[in-house]
Amino acid sequence: MGTYLHTLISRFPGLELSIARLHRNDPEFRSICDEMEMADAARMRWNGQPDRAEEYQKIFDRLQDEFLDHLSKKTRIAFAQSIQQRNSDNGRNS
Repeated sequence: MGTYLHTLISRFPGLELSIARLHRNDPEFRSICDEMEMADAARMRWNGQPDRAEEYQKIFDRLQDEFLDHLSKKTRIAFAQSIQQRNSDNGRNS
């Protein structure tokens, strides 16, 4: 697990398992995380120049929204699939 992934998990500790699973299995999610890391690093690098730092903060904020939206969507899908699987398993065991 990468260092920045640990950073994301520490920001959202209740979502650790979902974040780790998606990071491992979903290239699109991994890409969002990588872009967040780059924007966060740029924001810190430009900290001495408020206009530039603000620009990267906005980019980071948009990426964080995308990160949370993707996480929410994929988690809902996985939950629905597990319910559907459990229901179909229960039907076979009757």
